[in-house]
Amino acid sequence: MAHSDSEIQRETACSEPAEGAVAPEPNLVSLIIPTRNESQNVVPLLKRLAAALAADGDEHAIEVLFVDDSTDDTLEVITQAAADFPFDVRVIARPPERRNGLSGAVVEGFSAAQGTWLCVMDADLQHPPELVPVLLARAVAARADIVVGSRKCDVFGPLGLSRKRAMTSQLLTLLARAWFPRLLRNVSDPLTGLFLVRRAAVDTAVLRPNGFKILLEILIRCPGLRVSEIHFDFASRHEGESKADFQEGMNFFRHLLRLRLTANQSFPRLVLVALVSLVLDPAVFTAGQQFLSWPYLLTAFAAAQLIILLRFYLTEKWVLGGGHPVPGWPSLRRFWITNQLSLLLLRLPLLLLFISAWRWSSMGAIVLAILVESVGRYVVSEQWVFSRRGITMWQPGIYRYDIHGILRLESQTPLPELAHFATAEPLPQVDIQIRIDRFGTPTPQPGAITYSERLSRFGFGSAVMPGTDFIEIVISPLLATAPFALYKSVLEPVLRWAFVQRGYALVYGAAMARQGEAALIVPERDEGKTEAVLQAIRQADYAFMADDFVILASDGRLYNFPKPVTVTSSVLRAVGSGQSRQVWERFKLWLQNLLYLRLGRKVGLQLSRRGWPVATLNIIWQRLWLPPKRPIEDVQPGVALVDTAVLKEVVLLVEAAQSSAPLPAAQVVQFVQRRQQAVQGFPPYDLLLEQLEHAAKAGWQEKEQSIIAQALQACPGWTLGKQDKWPQKGQSNVIPAKAGIHLFDQSGFLPSQE
Repeated sequence: MAHSDSEIQRETACSEPAEGAVAPEPNLVSLIIPTRNESQNVVPLLKRLAAALAADGDEHAIEVLFVDDSTDDTLEVITQAAADFPFDVRVIARPPERRNGLSGAVVEGFSAAQGTWLCVMDADLQHPPELVPVLLARAVAARADIVVGSRKCDVFGPLGLSRKRAMTSQLLTLLARAWFPRLLRNVSDPLTGLFLVRRAAVDTAVLRPNGFKILLEILIRCPGLRVSEIHFDFASRHEGESKADFQEGMNFFRHLLRLRLTANQSFPRLVLVALVSLVLDPAVFTAGQQFLSWPYLLTAFAAAQLIILLRFYLTEKWVLGGGHPVPGWPSLRRFWITNQLSLLLLRLPLLLLFISAWRWSSMGAIVLAILVESVGRYVVSEQWVFSRRGITMWQPGIYRYDIHGILRLESQTPLPELAHFATAEPLPQVDIQIRIDRFGTPTPQPGAITYSERLSRFGFGSAVMPGTDFIEIVISPLLATAPFALYKSVLEPVLRWAFVQRGYALVYGAAMARQGEAALIVPERDEGKTEAVLQAIRQADYAFMADDFVILASDGRLYNFPKPVTVTSSVLRAVGSGQSRQVWERFKLWLQNLLYLRLGRKVGLQLSRRGWPVATLNIIWQRLWLPPKRPIEDVQPGVALVDTAVLKEVVLLVEAAQSSAPLPAAQVVQFVQRRQQAVQGFPPYDLLLEQLEHAAKAGWQEKEQSIIAQALQACPGWTLGKQDKWPQKGQSNVIPAKAGIHLFDQSGFLPSQE
């Protein structure tokens, strides 16, 4: 129910909000809108919000709390409009002495709000009110502490701003990331003014607002929040004037400096240690030059070793107090290696250039070389690089995939393995979201399954945040460039887990169908199934469903999962196109297969168990030479695809079939379940399977096996020898008796006869 005019006026008249925290009301969302001279935007904003809430039909109630610093009639407009809307509208009119900027207004709104969720947005309609229910739905689904509305950008900055303001925003973002590279790593747009936060996750007592970037304040002073993001189109301003000016920019710089000095109590000490080392380093070098007759490069190297050890000791004992996660020798080892690399790659070559080539004085040369080296070391140690994607808020496109309406994915990187399910239409809901942390390895978040090979943006990194209704996957920039590795190592185990939550199993095997009935082919080893399916398609008019994994429901219904086919010489023979291809194309496929031998994968898995960064090497390998994968339409032109069919037969592809007699159902189930358990991939495949087991209330792999058993309990099974051939098109279904396999005919599935 809306407030009456008198109720609003009474609250407006209060000089201070109630002291202490307001007891939150369950299922209430407080929308906090700071205003300053926005009278023309208030009513359109409330109308759009009411329409969005009516269309959404969400059970959460909402209150709108304006915090007004206006000098025009904004207060009167809010007061008059409040009674016209089906939700509470309140306003805090701040006197001049309490007006401390947009951030201060938001914090004051936090104290007066009554909801369990606090949503902050501007009043100028550049933040679409329609996003409020979307932010809330994401927060609930992702079990997030904060959901950030990230503005879509290009290289110049947020779209919707003037070129000047957009570039200014980019520079401010660059500066903020340079000072807080780790704390801001999970957020692509830390300066946005649209976000929703769980009330219990923010301690307003630690906030020291200044200026207009309250989200930055929250992210820095309340670390450890579980973050999710929604990207939106930042609209152009409708009415009124922007509040961003030179004074606000200066406030931002002062605020950033204060955050840097107070958010991390050890930072001033770290700066002092750096300054001391910058003074001592050239001093020790100069002393060595005077008292030792060593070459200047050797003197510089020896002086650097002394300063490195001194700087480590001071950092370990005085700055950090030994309280960081890896004190002692492991920390010294990494510290020493990093400094040796910067010494050998930067300082010594620069000294050689300055002194030997340019004839500078040794003092000037060593000072400049040390300064350049220090900057380079800071850039590397903070895992922050100067590149187009590293320094800007550039955001990739959005790719959407709808897998039979069972699972819907949204990704910031294309997924060729799911190309069959790609859609350009907006998804009614998102079950799995993949986003790129463009600034390094995803930071561990509460409840996340994190894997990193400690190479920052230059290595494999992923963080999976599982939930029954929503799963968020954050990946490193390098991983985003290798979609096949992303799918196999990260997405495939997540899909297996997510399908089980919805009553399906992503089963290892190939599938084909005809007349609404399907056959599932499960190999004894990781070979032969693709050739068997392609032979059946070419010679017996089958439709294609899958050649690697297929979706199986517990009632025995199969759904297709047509990933790209791995093209080998045997696959080409199966479709009869091995000799028809150009010589160069055959050579290229041969080379691709040579580079992706199964032996290489086995060696890689062994090395990964020894701690090698195999997942990163796999990405680099795939970037140099793509896997030999092609869409099924390219491999078998004119192939028919069928979406779903009823499973009627299971074919066990073995090295040597023993009999044509049907196999007992229990034996078929055991075979398929065993092959399902044997599926492997490069790290973190096994880690995800293990950790997702803990994320489910009951063992999900046990549920997966149960779905398989239930679907196959009355399904006949047969064996097929690896070398047995499918009958030619137009012939009767004649297969050697030892194969024990039969094909569809008009009467159904019947054993073939010789």
